[in-house]
Amino acid sequence: MAVTAFRNAEFGTDPGAGRVVGTDVAAGGAGIDDPAMLRCLLDQTPTPTALVEGDSDHCAFANAAFRALGVVAGTGLTERFPALAASLIAEARRTAQPQRNRAAGDRSTDGERFWDVRVTPMLGVNGVVRALIVTAEETPESVAEHDRRLRDVSHRLKNTLQLVSSLLTLQTLSSKDPEVRRALQSAGGRVGIVTQAHQRTHGSLRAGTIDMAVHLRELCQELEATLPGAPRVQVTADATEMPTEAVIPFSLIVSELVSNAARHAFPSGTPGAIDVRLGRGDGGSIRLEVVDRGAGLPPGLDLSRATTLGLKVVRAFVGQLRGKLTADSSPYGTRVVVEFPPA
Repeated sequence: MAVTAFRNAEFGTDPGAGRVVGTDVAAGGAGIDDPAMLRCLLDQTPTPTALVEGDSDHCAFANAAFRALGVVAGTGLTERFPALAASLIAEARRTAQPQRNRAAGDRSTDGERFWDVRVTPMLGVNGVVRALIVTAEETPESVAEHDRRLRDVSHRLKNTLQLVSSLLTLQTLSSKDPEVRRALQSAGGRVGIVTQAHQRTHGSLRAGTIDMAVHLRELCQELEATLPGAPRVQVTADATEMPTEAVIPFSLIVSELVSNAARHAFPSGTPGAIDVRLGRGDGGSIRLEVVDRGAGLPPGLDLSRATTLGLKVVRAFVGQLRGKLTADSSPYGTRVVVEFPPA
């Protein structure tokens, strides 16, 4: 009712104009189409309600319930109320459809509270989104308990992955066949990458997205310490949000490409550097580049048909993320590019 009231007051679209609430319009009383009365009604509704206009997340109006949470007109709504994800606003604008995020945490220093957040587009002429209505209802304790249990399951999964990695390490140490040892070491390394990626997503289960720039820097720092020949790995990354479910395949793609460059680009232990870059490409796509200044790819090698396990892993996960893999090589180095669709 409060949402309808604000829509009517702002845009004059009252479907019940002429009806009265406790008084007679003809006698000069306040009717349902009186903007002052409707604003008062919206301001006093117990559900935190705000209006977002324009292309940003700036709050044009916040009722008393939202103001009590620190949200006031003229401020960034996602900054003042972290339970509202910027991606929810963007999706509502893009699709012109209502969006919802249940049990979103507000990361409050006084103890995290969880909210059922809804973003409802207000459509104008020709279906154009004119504004967004944001409402938030605090969730019951049972939902917060469910969130805690979900985190417990995530923690147990991390411990299980670490156990698998330890078993592979023990099997590697007990094997006398060099080929078997190398295969087990590679498998253990991949399990380790999955474990680390899972650990980084542990705190983003409800947010739904993670900043890949931060993750990429930490991942490459860990890779640099284990690479053969100890090449330097230099990372240039813009803030780039991706879904949490993309973190593990993305991490394995980066690990395989960087490790492959370290093994083959710098023969005979020649020192070198590997550049890893992350940013936006054409049309808002997410662009990952792994560049070395080494010997280049072997003549005739086609990444799309290479049969090595590492490149098979890369192709499989690039496909899973609906990406596109290309390579440009010369005697002066190789550039491998992966383009992912916009998040």
